[in-house]
This record gives sequence, C-alpha cells and structure tokens, in this order.
Amino acid sequence: MTADLNSLQNISSYEGNDKITIGNGEGLQIKHIGSTCLKTLPHSLILRNVLHVPTIVVSLLSVKQMCKDNYCWFICDDTNFYVQDKVTKAVIYHGRSSDGELFQIPIKMFSKTFVSPAQKSTALLGQKVKSTVWHQRLGHPSNEVLSVMLQQSNIVSASDDSQHVCSYCISGKMSRQPFLDRKEQCSIPFQKVHSDLWGPSPTKSVEGFRYYVSFVDEFTRHVWIFPLINKSEVFGIFQNFYHFVYTQFDVKIKCLQTDGGGEFSSKQFQGFLQTKGIFHMVSCPYTPQQNGIAERKHRHIIETAITLMTTAQLPQTLWFHACAHSVFLINRMPCRTLGMKSPYQLLFGVKPHLQHLKIFGTAVYPYIRPYNNNKLQPRALLCVFVGYALGYKGVICYHAQTQKLLLSRHVVHDESVFPCKSKSGMTKCTIQAESQPGAPSSNSIVVTIPVQHTQSVPESGSLAHNSLNMANSSSEHNFVQEVDSSSSLTVSQPSETTHSLPVTASMLPVLDPAQLEVHLPFDTSLSSELPTDHSVHRMSTRLQTGSIQRKDYSSYIATLPQLTTLQIDDQDSYAVGGFSFVSQYSDVAEPTSFKSAATSTHWQKAMQEEFDALKSQGTWILVPPPNHRSIIGSKWVYKLKKNPDGLISRYKARLVAQGFTQEHGLDYFETFSPVVRHTTVRMIISLAASYKWELRQLDVKNAFLHGDLEEEVYMKQPQGFVDSSKPGHVCKLVKSLYGLKQAPRAWNAKFTGYLPALGFQMSQADTSLFIKHDGTDVIALLLYVDDIILTGSNASMVQSVIQELSDVFDLKDMGKLSYFLGLQIEYKTNGDIFLNQSKYATDLIHKAGMDSCKPTATPCKPQTQFLASEGTPLDDPSVYRSLVGALQYLTFTRPDLSYAVNLACQYMTNPTHEQLGLVKRILRYVQGTIHCGLTYSSSSDHSITAFSDSDWAADPTTRRSVTGFVVFMGLNPISWQSKKQSSVSRSSTEAEYKALAHCAADIAWVKLLLKDLHQFVLEPPLLHCDNLSALALSSNPVFHTRIKHLDTDFHFVREKVQRKDLQVQYISTEHQIADILTKGLHGPAFFRHCCNLKLGKPS
Repeated sequence: MTADLNSLQNISSYEGNDKITIGNGEGLQIKHIGSTCLKTLPHSLILRNVLHVPTIVVSLLSVKQMCKDNYCWFICDDTNFYVQDKVTKAVIYHGRSSDGELFQIPIKMFSKTFVSPAQKSTALLGQKVKSTVWHQRLGHPSNEVLSVMLQQSNIVSASDDSQHVCSYCISGKMSRQPFLDRKEQCSIPFQKVHSDLWGPSPTKSVEGFRYYVSFVDEFTRHVWIFPLINKSEVFGIFQNFYHFVYTQFDVKIKCLQTDGGGEFSSKQFQGFLQTKGIFHMVSCPYTPQQNGIAERKHRHIIETAITLMTTAQLPQTLWFHACAHSVFLINRMPCRTLGMKSPYQLLFGVKPHLQHLKIFGTAVYPYIRPYNNNKLQPRALLCVFVGYALGYKGVICYHAQTQKLLLSRHVVHDESVFPCKSKSGMTKCTIQAESQPGAPSSNSIVVTIPVQHTQSVPESGSLAHNSLNMANSSSEHNFVQEVDSSSSLTVSQPSETTHSLPVTASMLPVLDPAQLEVHLPFDTSLSSELPTDHSVHRMSTRLQTGSIQRKDYSSYIATLPQLTTLQIDDQDSYAVGGFSFVSQYSDVAEPTSFKSAATSTHWQKAMQEEFDALKSQGTWILVPPPNHRSIIGSKWVYKLKKNPDGLISRYKARLVAQGFTQEHGLDYFETFSPVVRHTTVRMIISLAASYKWELRQLDVKNAFLHGDLEEEVYMKQPQGFVDSSKPGHVCKLVKSLYGLKQAPRAWNAKFTGYLPALGFQMSQADTSLFIKHDGTDVIALLLYVDDIILTGSNASMVQSVIQELSDVFDLKDMGKLSYFLGLQIEYKTNGDIFLNQSKYATDLIHKAGMDSCKPTATPCKPQTQFLASEGTPLDDPSVYRSLVGALQYLTFTRPDLSYAVNLACQYMTNPTHEQLGLVKRILRYVQGTIHCGLTYSSSSDHSITAFSDSDWAADPTTRRSVTGFVVFMGLNPISWQSKKQSSVSRSSTEAEYKALAHCAADIAWVKLLLKDLHQFVLEPPLLHCDNLSALALSSNPVFHTRIKHLDTDFHFVREKVQRKDLQVQYISTEHQIADILTKGLHGPAFFRHCCNLKLGKPS
C-alpha cells in the first residue's frame, strides 16, 4: 500500500468500505487500487492489487503478495533477507535491515518515479525484533553488527570482542575466496588452449546434435566449436584438433585447461595428453572461474546465437548453425582484451574481409533452374540465409517448407525480409507450410555429402587428409541439393571405423571464406542412383551426349568437404519416437461432422459401407413414431484405422446411437460387460512363446450389430440416409447399435452364448477367457469387445474354430497377432516374443506436447513425496487426469512405470503443479525409453516365482504403506502391482506381511488360471521377501497381541505355507526385484531391476 497515486498503473476506484487499521486503532480509507513494478537493481518485482491509501505515512509491502505475484521465496534472518526465484532458484534480490525495525528495499519505479512521503524510494517490511544479546544469542552476527546492536539496546559489553574469531561462524558461513587477476600471460598462439563442453541442447539440431565442444586459444582468443551427438566424441575431436594446429600453424599445444568432466578425464584422453607432452590443468570442483575463458566464450556464443535466432524467429533446430555463424562473427570482431584487434587478425596477421557479410536469417534466393523438372518452373526459391559454407564459395540456404539445407553460389540476398517472421497470412518456419511454386517437386532426389567422424587419428600417413577435413566448416552439415530425378550421384563413403565428425565454421586455416572456391572435376548433372549405405561407390559423370562415363575420382574425394548424412526427416527421427515420420503419411484429419465428411469420397464410401452393413444385419425396421416414447438420435463418428507403423489401413465410419438420452427401466436395464485382465493376456502370450503356439488375431465386423435387443428402442433415421418414401418414420431397433447403453452386454451375451456350442468353457479365473479341451490339445480364446486372440496347441483345431465362427459372425482373420489393444507384438527367430507399446507411447508424448523434451534416467526421484495440500491447484485438472489415465494403460508392458504412475494416481481429485511436474518427468522417462518392452522367452520352465516388498508409512499424509509385487512364470513376468495399502501399518513387519498376503492371493489366482488351461505347476510357488520378521510369521506358529488384528491375512498366508501351496523364502534387499514397485530408486538399482524384469529394447 502506498500514498503515491502517481506510482500506480491500471488504476481503478476502490469499491467497498474497507479501511486500513493502524496501531492506534485509527482506520485509513482506501481510495484506489492498481499495479506497479518495483525496479530493483538486479530485477523487477511485479506488484498487483496495490492499495492507494492517501493518509498512510510510509509505503508497506506484503511479503505474501509479492511472493505470489513473482513466484518466488522470501527468506530472512535478523540481518539479511533474500528474494529467490522458485523456477531458476536464482537470488533476485538481497538486502539488509536498517537501523530501525523494518527491512528496506531501495527501488526504482518501472515507468514512473515512486516517491514515498518520506521522499525516499523504499518499501518497508515488518520484522520481529530480537531482545537477546551476545554473539551466540543473536545467531552469530558479524562483529560490526553485534557492536551496533549492543549499543542500540543499551547493553554494556564486558569486553571488546571485535577481534574474536568464532570457529562455528567459519564452519557455518565459510564462503569462496575472491579470484585475483592473473599475472602470467601467454606470449604465443596455442601456448594454452581452454576447452569446455556445452549441452545438452533442449532441441536436437537438424543433424541430430545435442552438444558442442569449444577450443579457445588464450593468446588470440580465437575459438573453434565442434558439434557432438554424444560426449564420448570429445577425445576424437581433440586428436584431430591437435593435428590440425600442428599442420596449419606449425606449433604444438603446450597446455590444455578444462573442467573435471568425464569426457576430459578418461584414461584414453589422459594417455594422449601424456604421449604428446601436453600439460593438463583441471578446474577444481565447483570452480568454473578457473576455466573462465571457455565459460565466458560459451556465454558469448549462446547469447549471440539466441539473438540471431530471435531476430529472425528461426526454429530451434537451427541452433548449431546459429552458434557456428556466431563463432564466425566473434572471431572477426575487435576485442578489448586484444587491444581492439580481432582474434582473426591476431592469429592470421591480416584483417578479416567483411564486405560479403549478410544479415543472418534474412531472405536468400538460390538459383535452382538446373534442378527443375521442366522449363516453366521458377528459377529461384525463397530460402533463409543461415551461414557461409567454408570450403565452398557459397552460402547455406534453409528451405522452411521442406526443412532442408541447400548449398549454392548463385544467390540473391534480400536483407530487408525475414521469411520466418510471423506476418498476416504467413506461417512460421517451424510449421510445415503449403508448398510454394518453384519448390522442389516430391520426386526430387535428396543428395547429401557425407562426413567423416574419425575416432582414431593415425600418427602418420593420412594426417594431411585429416587436416584437409578439419578445415571445413561446422555450419556445413546436412546440405542437400534438390536435383533432377534423371541424374545420378555416388560418393565415396568412410569406412566402418569412422563416423560423423563435422568441423566448425572457424576452422579456416589462412584464407578468408569469400576467397575460397572448389572446382569440381565433374559435371553437376546427376542421376537418381542415391547411395543409401556406407559401402564404397564410384563417382559417375554424364556427358552432353547422354551416355554415362564412369571415372575413379578417389583422388578428388580427399579434397571435397565432408558433411553429415543425417537428414531432418531421416529414419533416426522415426527411431526416436516415430511420430514425425508417421505424420508424413497419416496427416489426414478425422472429420468431426457429417457435413465435413460428406466432401470426401473416402468417408462417403465408408458411410455407405456402414449403412449397407446395418441393412444387411436387419438392425432396424422403419415404423411410424410411437406416442409417449422417447426417440433417441444418432451421429456419424469417423476413425482412421492404422497399422502398427502408423500408416492408414482403413477409413472407418460408424453410426452411433445417442444413448445418453436413454432412460433406465424404460429402454435399457443392464449394461455390464466383462473385460479381459491384462495378466491373462500376458500369460497367454507367455505360454504361446513357451510352447511355440501360433497367436492368431480375429476381428468381428460391426460386432455390436449382432446383439439382440430385449427392450424397445426407437431412433431417428441416420443423417444422409433418410428413406425418401418414409421420411417421417423412425427406426425401431431390432439389433444392438453402437452407443446404446446395453450394446456391449448384448454383443457379449450373443458371442459367449454361441461358444459352448463349439466346445468352449468359460474360465473360472477370467470370464473373458474361453478354453476348449480335446484330449491333450487345448485352445484358448481371449475376447475384448470385438477383438479376439486365438491360440492353441493344435493349429488345425485353431483354423477349424476360425471357420466355425466365420459361419455365424462377419469375421475378419487378421493373421498372426501383431497389434492388439495398443500392444505391438514382435516375433524373434529364437522363438522369443517381444511386447511393447512404442506407438501408443509416441502418441501420448505428442498429445502432451513433449515431442522434443529432454529424456530423464528414471521415472521419479528417490523419496518423491507430496502432501495433500502442497502446491497450487491446476486450473484444468482434466489434463492431468487424462495424462495419468493414459500412463496407467502404458503399464500394460512397462512395470518400471508402475510405482511412479500409482503415485500420480493418488492426486487425481485435486492435482497441483508440483504433481503435474511428476507426470512430466514420467513422460520424459518414457521419451528416452520409448521402444522398451518385455521379452517373453521360449523357455520350458513354467514354475511360479514371486517377489513381494513394501515401503512402510510411505504416504506422508495418511502414513499408509505401499505394496509392490511381481509374479513370474518361468523367466517371464506376467503379473505385477504397485498399490497403497488400505490401512495403516504399525510396523514394517505388518506392512511386509500385508504385502505377502496380497501377493499370495495373486499367486493363487494365477494357479487357478493355469489350472483352467490344464497347465499344472508341480512345485509350490516360491515367494521371496526381504523382511525376516514377516517370514517368521508366515512359517512359524507364533502369535502376538501386536499382530492380532492381522488375523485374516495371518491365517491366509499361514495356511498356504502349511499346505505346501506356497514357499516363502528370504532374499536380500539388493536382489529384491519388487523394490522397484514400492519407491523411487537411484539409477544403478533401477536399471538392475529393469533388467531382471526382462525390460529392454528389441534386439
């Protein structure tokens, strides 16, 4: 609150009779309300709902409101206070108390001068005054503060403690020593080189890079940067850089300054430094100032790159090209440290040429006539200038619509236009825009010039060849040339011992890039034979006569600049997640209305097929509308059916009844329909892997139309298919229809009612599993709505069942099971079966808008806990619930997610931003393990083994424990659970024993399921537990008053053990696999348990 109305913005009159009550009981009237901004020296603090109180003497600031408006913490003691940003954890303001009893914040107003009645720009904060004395009673203040406080409190000190040294103050308040200016200076280039690694970038570059390593010469301040996919590539790059310096400048690097990162401290790296006699200086831990030259250069490069990209509004995938261009410019800019000379001038002895420079990100038009399919196409293409191509006398052009990089010498610049900037009627470069006239046609061939990424540098022989490669620019990666499909190119590729190593824009040895030109010894007309592997090819040229003459240009290959073969939309993007690759082929929208669908021949055909099927099934009869009966409506729903690879397989239109208008007891009664359990699906697949059974998949077309209705239901005629002879009639439904509340039950009753006639019996353990026995043969049928899995020991019997079902139902034989309920099933040559949900996970990450998120190693941190009232509630909880529900289904094949997802599920009622952070971390983990799944081995071992564990009092709010267990059949995990227990346990023994009971019950259910399948387990199941007290309770005839309330669980487990139906055995906590289902774990333990759960990527 303040008395100065001129300091406020967005002012409005205060409505209400509220007053500010001060210490003497007087009420001060509030006149206005507004907002302002406190401009402190380091940061601006936004204040909203500031009250204008004309008669207040000083301006007062609410700490709570300030923290709420600026999302920060306020931390204080008796002498200091700090304002800390919650997101970045940075201290945005630090202040001290005044001689009075209030904290003061000297401020500068944002747009108006804030002047308090005291004529001093100060906001005051109330502070509780301490009445204690002496050094320890005052919380160990400094001697100066202690002396002042004693004087102000009229306390006479017994002795002069101004020189007193307190060991506890040193222990608690020790700070870093100041860094003095260095006196020693380098006298020649490369006497000392500073190096550091930057990354990972939140977004991969167009070539797939996430890091770059920099080398800065201390004497000239000249910098080189090299992009990396992995940190492990640093050693090979430094080897090449060392030889480049020796070859081009005839000097050797004498000293290397780095931090203590693993990429610089490996045995291989250290061995190379010792062999070359290079002294290695390493920064002390948490002391980046000792490598300040490289650290500061990182900041300069990144700040310049961000400025360039922001100015041009380029997509973040061009971050490395922006960094490379920044290095190109920084090396040519005068530096105060160098006496206003540029690093380039100091290193090469000549001033850099700047006449050819153009504005980064502006429009450039490369000449493309030689690559057009016909003479009427435009001769130039609108692109974006993203840097110079060293080694070529040309520039790099980024084509936004195709997201490709082109290299051309013949260009026209327009520095007044930034093509990627948002304008009316235009789209940003990050969005696929409509193809413009003159863009390369879809049948054009993409030609890439590959790069060598040498892992080991020979001591002699090929050194000159390597140095030539080192002279190329890092901004020259991923160039593509759009050429006529009638042309050909084959390029010599590096051997298998090399991989991609691009080199930066600053690797130019002596000449300026504007003076470089490469004369190619062949014609640029190329054919469509594009090399796709890493084998060695020969270059071919086309003569003007049209004949092909092959020549060996191996002698020229060494002189050609080498660039990476990675493409923006290469197969690697599919391997990472699949969505960007699939979207090229399935970018067809699903209509949301009949009107929009009617404009497409695909959807028209789909609707006609659905209507014909409904008529052939006799789904309804047309009757006059009855009196006093509700008539429900209908709606067309459209769905694209896709293959496991994401390609469209079918356009499906479905007529859905608007069952939400049905009335219970009038036009429907029962609605329940069973659904198959996930454990049952996994067990059937595990048995199929063990016995080499063939898994078949069936789909019933228009399944719900087969169900018979017992109630009278009337529906309007479907839109677009109204009978012209009876337009006023309505449909009296004879068969069930999608959308009706009773439709699932009617279909299930129809199908399951027919199965006994084929010899099938319903399983006692799962009502969606039907089993047929014929002597020693067994056939299993799993039903999930209209999707069916059929397998068995006799392939001819399986085929006979398919034929018999086809005679009654409109059945589609999908062949070998490959995609079921979001599961992708892969078969290995050794008989193993791999299950994963990579497509489902990819779609989920895209739905969450986290396609480019940074992966994390584990789904949640150790000791992750939330209080029920902690955090700010989400404005829209439905987003949280949707994501958590989708993640819950992902645990079908991902037991590693079970605990983290179970934790997130506990906050569905009122989720907060903190809990949403947990969900985002889970999605980041899924992003990094998107292709992981379960491998079911073909082992003949069918013994049941289980692991049970608990985390006692894990919930900080209710103090309930968490149960976790996993059940194996042979080597294959088939059942697992992570769940909070229903009641509080008074000891860890009690919590472990409850977990044992839950796991024992699941084992009993698994045995019942196997019994229905005539799979008998000879040995009692083995249950592992890491709590000796719980083992004693389950095995020994002991009973104690402290566990008498466990009577039911006690007798259940004891009875299983006594009857030899169960063995309980101790296992160490280190080998307790169920530990991953009860708590968040550190990386090594988490990875070990994932391996034991047979989780991994397809081999």
